[in-house]
Amino acid sequence: MIKPFLGTLLLLLLLTRTVCAQSGTDTIHHQKVYVVSGLGWGFAVGETSEVLQAKFSNSIGLDISLANRHYFLYPSVDFLSYRYNQQVHDPDYPYDLEKGRSNFYILNLAGGVRKQIEKLNIYAYAGPGAGVVVEPRARVSEGQKRVIVENTTHLTPTLRAGVGADYKIGNFFLFLEAGWLHNFRNIQERQVNLLSMYGGLKTDVTALKNKVASVMGIQ
Repeated sequence: MIKPFLGTLLLLLLLTRTVCAQSGTDTIHHQKVYVVSGLGWGFAVGETSEVLQAKFSNSIGLDISLANRHYFLYPSVDFLSYRYNQQVHDPDYPYDLEKGRSNFYILNLAGGVRKQIEKLNIYAYAGPGAGVVVEPRARVSEGQKRVIVENTTHLTPTLRAGVGADYKIGNFFLFLEAGWLHNFRNIQERQVNLLSMYGGLKTDVTALKNKVASVMGIQ
């Protein structure tokens, strides 16, 4: 399930040359592309916190600056992990599960605006997405005296928004970011709203983007 998301990010990297070429003049990041790698947590908000307790998570994406100095594209993938406590009985399984593990794989396609204050950038972003949610279930084998954990999956449309700040050091940025993620499909009969907190690096890969574009013959 993860490979299609990473493939989408690589495709977006290959298309970046075309996007920037159509946009005009210089930008706040000088029409550069950064790989964004963050570590943190995604906290369940409200009644969903009865089901999901945050574990260490991570995110990877691209910060693609446009010619208009105030705007950028921000495709990303969230890999969110949770301890899972089942609250609603599943008729397909005779037992409910506690202290299981649930994973969310969310592809976000966001756009954003930012303001530069010397080497500091303050930004906000929002956009739609889609996700794969993995929920665990417990199946008991009486004959083998075993409890077997099985995973059920479903797709959901999502909406993501957030704010952040990054500070330039050499050819990369240190960043801190807070985001809100809404899944349009419920989990355990509860609305899913997640508050993500990430920190990490934005690494300049503009040279790689230019080499790939040159090989592909994109002007």
